[in-house]
Order: sequence, then C-alpha cells, then structure tokens
Amino acid sequence: MYGYIQICKPELKFREFDSYRTYYCGLCHSLHEKFGSIGQFLLSYDITFLTLLLDSLYEPKEICTSKRCIAHPIKKQPYIQSEVTEYAADMSLLLSAYKLEDDWYDDNSYLKKIIYKLIFKKNNKLKKIYIKKVSIIEEELKKLHELEKNNSSDPMLPAICFGNILSEILAFKEDVWEEKLRIIGFHLGCYIYILDAFDDLPEDKKKNSYNPFLSKDVNDVKFIDETEELLRIIIAPAAEAFEYLPVVKNVEILRNILYAGIWTSFKKRKSEYLNNINEKDEKQQGGNI
Repeated sequence: MYGYIQICKPELKFREFDSYRTYYCGLCHSLHEKFGSIGQFLLSYDITFLTLLLDSLYEPKEICTSKRCIAHPIKKQPYIQSEVTEYAADMSLLLSAYKLEDDWYDDNSYLKKIIYKLIFKKNNKLKKIYIKKVSIIEEELKKLHELEKNNSSDPMLPAICFGNILSEILAFKEDVWEEKLRIIGFHLGCYIYILDAFDDLPEDKKKNSYNPFLSKDVNDVKFIDETEELLRIIIAPAAEAFEYLPVVKNVEILRNILYAGIWTSFKKRKSEYLNNINEKDEKQQGGNI
C-alpha cells in the first residue's frame, strides 16, 4: 500500500503508541502466519488503520501475547490478533498484489515482479474466498486504468475509482455500520490517490508517467494550496462518519490518525516544494543584484 494513513507520533501518549504498535505487530504476525516471510513485506500503516478501526468498532475476541521476531530478536514484543487481523492480512495481500502488478508493468521493476510471482498462488486462493469484493475491485481498477490510458487530467475521476476500492475493503460486514465504514473507506481512498499523485509529481514528470497533475507545476504556490484545500474537502466526510460510530476503544489513536497523522506525508512534501521555491527565488534575486 501507500503508507499515508499513519499516526502522528508526537501527539500520542506513550500508552497509546504502545497500543497502536500491538496492532501493527499483530498484523505483521498474521501476514507471516498466513503468507510466510513474503507476507511481512506487505505490512503497511494503511492496513494497520483498517485493523485498528474494525477491531475497535466490533471488539472481537482477541489473542494477546508476545514473542520475539526478526525485527525484535532480543526482547519479546506484545501483539494482538483476532478475526479482524486475519481479514486485514487478506486485504493487504489482495491490494498489494494489484499494486505490485501495476508497478511491475509501469516501472518494469524486476524486484516487484519477483514479489508478485511469489504471492500469485496465495492471491488466487483469496480471490475465490472474496469473490464479490474482488469483482468490484477489478471493475474499479479497469475504470482506473482506462482513465490513465486516456491521460485524464481530472484528479477526482481516478480518485473516485480508488475510493470505491477502499470502500469495499473497509466494509467488513453487511450490518448497521457498513454504510459509515464505506464512507470512511471511500474518502480515505480518494485522499490517498490525490496525495500520492501530489507526492509523486516530480518523479512522474521525469519519467513521463501518468499523473493527473502532470500539467501542474510544483513550483506554483497556488497549485500547492489548491491541492491542500482539495484534500481537506475530501477527508472531512470520513472524519464525520467516524464520529457517528460507537467507538470507545482506541478512539484517541484513531482520531490522532484521522485528524493529524494523515497530514504527515502531505506536510513533509509541501515543505519540500516550498523550500525549493524559496531557494529558486533567492538564487534569482541574487542573480539580479
């Protein structure tokens, strides 16, 4: 995945960060148990958020334990597993397989080709389990690829496709909470797509790869401000839908992510763009003296 739906660590209490880490580690162990060592390469902050949200909402029976691992060979680390971490691990592999396949064709990456082939059989098994979800995901990806093929310059069109994919992923059960979870998933998906396009713009310009912002200039402050405003408009309904859910467990961690953590990557990239603009202005002014 992309890793944009993360915590804002400085604003978390120590116990909240420790709690977040137990879910992160739990997802990692589930990925390893279900898909082997290669599964741990698919670990992401985005799917950790899905794990934390669904676990906090449904409060399933949990297994809380601790063990050593490759990342922590000396001290045992606590982690939590449940039916939610199992589901999240499956969704992580499904989404990662599609992304790896895209990256393999787009970048001709030999490494991503190897990883994709390693998870190919496991991915095919999951497709037989989640038939409805896979059908929707593949239909939206087909629309997305068509928009990219036609070089669509409207960022919201491909973003909506990705939003529909995340909406389906977050719909854990067909119940009273499904609608709100779909709203959260849809707007997070749109947010991720727009932010990824904004983040990748300089590299995509160099490679002449598809990007809905390809005609934009990262040295244009107006473009940066407009993108920030667009992201704020997109993410607001997700936060509003979250507040309707009867979540008490881990609620402060989830709010930290939705109100602060998701802006971490954008603020970092925005700062880089603005610094480059300032440096160019200073050089230009110096040359005019």
